[in-house]
Amino acid sequence: MISWQEAKAILNSLTTTYGTEKISVRESWGRTLAEDITVPRNYPDVHKSAVDGYAFKHGRKTYRLTGEVAAGAKSGPSVKEDETIFVMTGGTVPFGADTVARVEDCEDQDGVITIPGTIPAGDSVNLAGEEAKKGDAVIKKGVVIDKGLYPALFYLGKAEIEVYKKPRVAAFVTGDEILEVEEKFAEGMVFDTNRRILESCLNSVGITPDFFGPIGDTEAEVANAFKEMCKDHDIIISSGGVSMGKYDFVKKVFKEHDFELFIERTRIKPGSPLMVAKRDNKLFLGMPGYPAAFLTNFVFYAVPLFRKALGVTDFENKIHKAILKTEMKARKGRMDIDRATATVENGRYHAADPGSQLTSHFINFASVNALVLIDEDSNSLPAGSEADMILIP
Repeated sequence: MISWQEAKAILNSLTTTYGTEKISVRESWGRTLAEDITVPRNYPDVHKSAVDGYAFKHGRKTYRLTGEVAAGAKSGPSVKEDETIFVMTGGTVPFGADTVARVEDCEDQDGVITIPGTIPAGDSVNLAGEEAKKGDAVIKKGVVIDKGLYPALFYLGKAEIEVYKKPRVAAFVTGDEILEVEEKFAEGMVFDTNRRILESCLNSVGITPDFFGPIGDTEAEVANAFKEMCKDHDIIISSGGVSMGKYDFVKKVFKEHDFELFIERTRIKPGSPLMVAKRDNKLFLGMPGYPAAFLTNFVFYAVPLFRKALGVTDFENKIHKAILKTEMKARKGRMDIDRATATVENGRYHAADPGSQLTSHFINFASVNALVLIDEDSNSLPAGSEADMILIP
């Protein structure tokens, strides 16, 4: 049994990206940028007006109106010192002009424009290259293309972009007791919950896994499942069969079928069973079977791993500080990861115990949106104290 810090270091050393590909920017939402973005030209490329108004050479009070420039139109002839041209917002400021006055601030008397003397030189002109100059590196690779970056790529005219390929992910759940939700319940059986946890967590990072099973509780079935999934997948996740029970065959299969086993258990609660193995560049994650332990383990260990596999530079879970509204139970000697209901009050996170921390309970996850991290040097934390917290994606 190793510390969670050791487990994280091992997972980071084993996780890689899976190449890159060029795609249309229109299909890039949620992908990870695999190239640094440089500016292809000055932004703006010419001096542009920030308002609808009159472009002129600063220094006079009155000017003769000699024309107009719409957005996207060429500026036309330059203006003389006693002339002005009406320029629409985003239009090119004509050569010879250095200032634009808002139309509502000016007076037009039969083509003679009076400019207020309070307008400073250079006002309302966006200078060529003031946002960025040609060749400037403005976006670094390793960021997820989302609500900010996605339109910025269009703004920069990037029709195609380089992104990291997604790993091919397979998953299966072991256990003869697993039922699909459409099946009739029978005493001692459980409905397949962990597949839905996988779907929701992986979808949050942009991965759609292929599912196999449920796989029966026999060594042959577990070994065959691994063999089949190795053919076309890069990362394989199993749920169940990693503890110490009579029918927990994942560890045995790892050891008897040429897998290199890196992790067996870690000092966290819940979710201590975590098996990590590799064979032929295929990465295997063996997760616990209890849904509460599975979700906790998956968010804490696997979600950052998948972000890194997708090429995300800032892949680790973000740690937030939260004020505890209730006591959070823990025990020295292990990392306790307590489920919590997090709220924002007066600009700060607050976290409350949802009512049970038992690994065998899962219903209260319906209201849980965060996990409170209590390090192995601490006992239970009282209400009112500050704690580290991660949000469930």
